[in-house]
Amino acid sequence: MDVSLATLIGSAAGCIGLYSFVPQVVKCCRTGDVAAISLRMFAVRTFGLLLWTVYGFALGSMPVLIFSALGLMLSSVVLILKVRGSRTQPVSESRCRDQADQKDSGTAEPVTG
Repeated sequence: MDVSLATLIGSAAGCIGLYSFVPQVVKCCRTGDVAAISLRMFAVRTFGLLLWTVYGFALGSMPVLIFSALGLMLSSVVLILKVRGSRTQPVSESRCRDQADQKDSGTAEPVTG
């Protein structure tokens, strides 16, 4: 089995990239807290990883194919959690507190979005 330097470098890069992303996925899965995550960014990231997976398949590059597919799965998990969380997330506590403070103060202040 003859492994080229490019394959070794691609495999190392893929491992490092996945290793850096795993803690975010684990935290989102354990806590369910995805409030600080940008839906748009993860949607774009997931689509980009889908394209990288197709590209790796088209080239026949195993490191690109394997690590982009694994990244696609991890990114999809966070994206799904974010979409589910944004649909079921109640009004934030800070907005409730702001509204309560306005009622208590007796003066109406404009609410900014």
